[in-house]
Amino acid sequence: MIKKITTILFLSVFLVACAGKPTQKELDNADYGQPVEQSIAEDLTKSFFAQYLKDPYSAQYSFGGIYKGYNVGSVFENRKITAGYLLDVSINAKNSYGGYVGTKTYKFIFHNGRMVRGYEILKASGAPITIY
Repeated sequence: MIKKITTILFLSVFLVACAGKPTQKELDNADYGQPVEQSIAEDLTKSFFAQYLKDPYSAQYSFGGIYKGYNVGSVFENRKITAGYLLDVSINAKNSYGGYVGTKTYKFIFHNGRMVRGYEILKASGAPITIY
């Protein structure tokens, strides 16, 4: 079982690494949508996590500023570009035992005022894992 999981993880990392960056033409033609206000993006992010956290009122958020950007999907997603306005956020919240679990880092993409994608950024590798 461990060998199978290791093989799957290796292949996933290999395929993501093969995806490469989009061309300048692709980035120039990408639809970034309208900018989102910082306060609206923060509220949407808090609402998103309120659905999943054991104790959403204990959550400690640290938000970065909104910036224009994109993410390239995996080979399985045909390298689809998701463009918009990005928000980086670090969150620490309590678990079922009442203890804080440690800070986790996320990145969300907003397009025309709506949250369209979300990623957890893994500490060890810095790789994004899609959560939304």
